[in-house]
This record gives sequence, C-alpha cells and structure tokens, in this order.
Amino acid sequence: MSPVRRRAQPWLGTLVSIDIVVDNDRFDVERAFATAFAAIARVHESMSAQRPASDVARFNAACRAEVVTCDPWTIRVLRVASMLREASAGLFDVALGAGAIYRIVDRHSVLKLEAGGRLELGGIAKGYAVDRAVAALRAAGVKQGLVNAGGDLRAFGKGAWPVALRGAAGGFALERGAIATSQYLDGRSPHHDDALIAPAAATVRRIDRTITVAAPRCALADAMTKVVALTENTRHPLLVQVGGQAWLR
Repeated sequence: MSPVRRRAQPWLGTLVSIDIVVDNDRFDVERAFATAFAAIARVHESMSAQRPASDVARFNAACRAEVVTCDPWTIRVLRVASMLREASAGLFDVALGAGAIYRIVDRHSVLKLEAGGRLELGGIAKGYAVDRAVAALRAAGVKQGLVNAGGDLRAFGKGAWPVALRGAAGGFALERGAIATSQYLDGRSPHHDDALIAPAAATVRRIDRTITVAAPRCALADAMTKVVALTENTRHPLLVQVGGQAWLR
C-alpha cells in the first residue's frame, strides 16, 4: 500500500484533517497541504458570521438596498443555496427571516433587500470548504486523498477509505464522493454540526436521530442533511436531483 501522509489544523471550529496518498514524487507534498488549508482558511474567513470582517458579517450589518462586496466563493455558495432553497420549497434556507433577503448582483457582490435580513451559511459552508480543499489538492498534483472537517468529508482518486458513522455499528468504504452527518435534536430541528455557528448557551439537549447524506460534492451532502432532517424522508426528490443517498438512524 502506498504511504499516506496526514496533516490537521483547527479551522471552522473543528479539527480539519487531510490525508494524501504519496505514490510518486511528482508533486510537492507540503505545498499540497499548504494550498488545501489555505482554501479552507479562505472559506472560514469569508463565510463565518462570527468574524466581523467576513462577507456574512458585513452583509448582516448592512442597510437595506446596500450592495455588499464579497469573495467570489461566497457568491458561489449563495447561488447554490438559492438553487437548493427553490428546489426544496424553502426547507433549506441560509436566510434568517421571512422572504428573500438578498439578490446576487455579479460574481463579486450581493444586494441586501431587507433591513433586518441576516445570512447564516453554517449549513453549507463547511462542506464547500471541503470541496475547495479537494480541488486545491488535485491542482497540486495529488491523485488520491481524503479531507475531513469534523465529519463532513470527501474522498477522491482510486482506493477506498474506511468510514465509521456516528451512532451506528460498523461502517463502510468511501472511494469517491462526500459524506455529511447532522444530528436531529429534541425531535424538532436539525442541529447544524457546522463550526461556523457560534456556540449556544450551555444546555443539555436530547439527540433523537442522526442523518447521514452521501453526495458527489460535500456542500450538497452538508445542505441535504438539513432537508432530510426536517422531512425525515430519506428518499426526498431533491436527493435524487443532486445524486445523493441518505440514512436516518
């Protein structure tokens, strides 16, 4: 078996680990790690509502009809979020509040439509960070690897990686694609196990169900856990549309 190298750094409020299979010397391993973590840092810095200078924080603080300049990656996430909101009839929604609160102007900016409108990208940004890290590894010449951001993970290349699901006996092998898991609390609402959300006041809450979604991209898997959690439908039509599968435990 080819040697595997691993690096881990704290990002997105969790420990992000990256595994690279080193089967040749045609790429710089340390440079590959550095570019992948730089991609994760970029998502964290632009999409965390808890960072005052982030795109999300500046949008939330903006006035009605103000145009907010954003990282192009933030705009891409908002485009995907808008598609998922429409396709899920509002089950997945990054807007806090009723109705449309933003309109994308171009690849660098977004218009705020409602004065009190707020964005929360915690339900999709961690998965997107994983996808960007995978893209960075591939661009650096890595043929096989795994990126894991606190349970949101994506594998690429030939060969399988063992994956154990929380709250389930055994596991399975993931060769290509992504997996994301969320917990369903108190029988009512999905718990965003995403680190871009500020910790709530310390409370003890009962975990009823765990939702796992597999999809081609981690951003889609991440977002779809919320749709499955709210509907308890592991065969939701949107899963088919995004090429996903779901397990409810």
